[in-house]
Amino acid sequence: MRKYLAPLLIGVLLLSVISSGCIGEKNITASNTSPTSATPTPSENSEVVLTLIGPSGEKSLTLEGLKSLPQIEGKGGYKTKMGSIRGVGTYKGVSLKELLELVGGLSPDYNVRIVAADGYSVVVSYDFVLGKGIDTMDENGNPTEGSVVPIIAYEFNGEPITFELDGKVYPIQIALVGDDGCITPGNLWVKAVTRIEVIKPSYVSTGTNEEPKTGYITVTDFRGKEVKVSQPVNRIVAIYGLAAQMVYLIGEGEKIVGGTPMVVSDSFIQLIDPDAKDRVILAGDPTSANVEEIKKLNPDVVFTAAWGDERVNEQIESLGIPVIALDLETVESYLKSLEIIGKVLGKRNEVKEITKYYVNAMERITNKTSKFSEDQKPRVLLVMYSMKSKAFKAPGQEYFQNRLIEMAGGISVSKELPGGWNVINIEQVAEWNPDVIIVVGYSPVYPSTKIKEDILNDPAWGQIRAVKEGKIYAMPNDGESWDYPAPKWILGLYWTAKVLHPELFSDLDIMKEANDFYERFFGISINDVSLVGDIS
Repeated sequence: MRKYLAPLLIGVLLLSVISSGCIGEKNITASNTSPTSATPTPSENSEVVLTLIGPSGEKSLTLEGLKSLPQIEGKGGYKTKMGSIRGVGTYKGVSLKELLELVGGLSPDYNVRIVAADGYSVVVSYDFVLGKGIDTMDENGNPTEGSVVPIIAYEFNGEPITFELDGKVYPIQIALVGDDGCITPGNLWVKAVTRIEVIKPSYVSTGTNEEPKTGYITVTDFRGKEVKVSQPVNRIVAIYGLAAQMVYLIGEGEKIVGGTPMVVSDSFIQLIDPDAKDRVILAGDPTSANVEEIKKLNPDVVFTAAWGDERVNEQIESLGIPVIALDLETVESYLKSLEIIGKVLGKRNEVKEITKYYVNAMERITNKTSKFSEDQKPRVLLVMYSMKSKAFKAPGQEYFQNRLIEMAGGISVSKELPGGWNVINIEQVAEWNPDVIIVVGYSPVYPSTKIKEDILNDPAWGQIRAVKEGKIYAMPNDGESWDYPAPKWILGLYWTAKVLHPELFSDLDIMKEANDFYERFFGISINDVSLVGDIS
């Protein structure tokens, strides 16, 4: 089984896994009586909670209407990608088979699309509806031959099921219950289901083999160069470390065979891909790639940076290996790069959903911060400490961090500096005299929290307004800092907006957003991550 699921199979409305199983419990039971919840949900009486679409028409069900159908009650649970078993208990609901019969959709001629509240969808087969071909195991991880029934569940251990998204409560989910209380793969347990559609298999995209069988695809990279890439792509070299992190976001990280020191030493990548340390060979960076090593790796594609050395690119291309140059330093170029990678890797549908997530998250912040006048925005210094240079640095006009601060409703005091990272001294900081200081750290040896502590203990910084007023904050880092243009920057935007405008974003729960992000795109929870920084 794959070690990495496509990111849209592990969203905020989905829990991903690597295997499944059974626990010894009572047989499942079915009845025609309607249970009542101990606590009525907001959707109980009149609000439609589930729409069914099939060959015989469309049917809308309220929660009360759903409960009036024949019920199934049984035990089950799921196994996450990290190997932990969760959600074990008794579920009550209506079988997927029963629901499909209401709209004439129970047939081997059809597949079924299950759609969640955030737009995520998964397609399942007729066999799945009947409970066939689903892996099961016991609580010790041993494979079993248990049987399961897919249901739309509305109760868990006698309590109403509730999932909250954007202030609205969704009361149903897919659950798999079995005659022995089977544990099953978590990627099959879709939360906050709102719609079930019966579809013809010929129109279904399952996330695999999406590209037409032309033998190759063509993309235009950030050099303006058309690049042909043979399909499918099975071996990737990413000499641009941030591009490697985007490949993991899309769910194809296991295909990376060569990369930068960042890929090999990245503790977050080691968490989600333990084999990377032994599999990924150091292949250099965009300005000094090891062409001979890349030749030995025989990749299908090489991802590099638009600012890389074109002479290096030409050497690699002379070997017949396609090179794609990416630019990540603006939101627009980041999303365009994501689109290019998705097309090359045959994951265009998944990338569309990822892009939708990013755009919605940005608008959630900028719809509020865009209304500020300049004098309402705090002046912000984002600063890192370079252990190599033994100096503090601030981002210049070319770097993404300035855009992050602007979207969050601040003014970056260093945005007029040239290029990328610029060495700064305390005299320059005093001249800026920022209202807020955000400290970032890229080394586990000297994390942002320690840099912040040292600044607070340094008398030279004591007269800076942000220090005097206690407005100095350590940017979170989970092995990858949240400030630079890699997948976590959207969490950095949430965090920065709340730091700069805590009252405006008082309802923004950073820990919840982070947990949802980790579950949705990487199949892990925030408890699996070693998170450092000012976050609660």
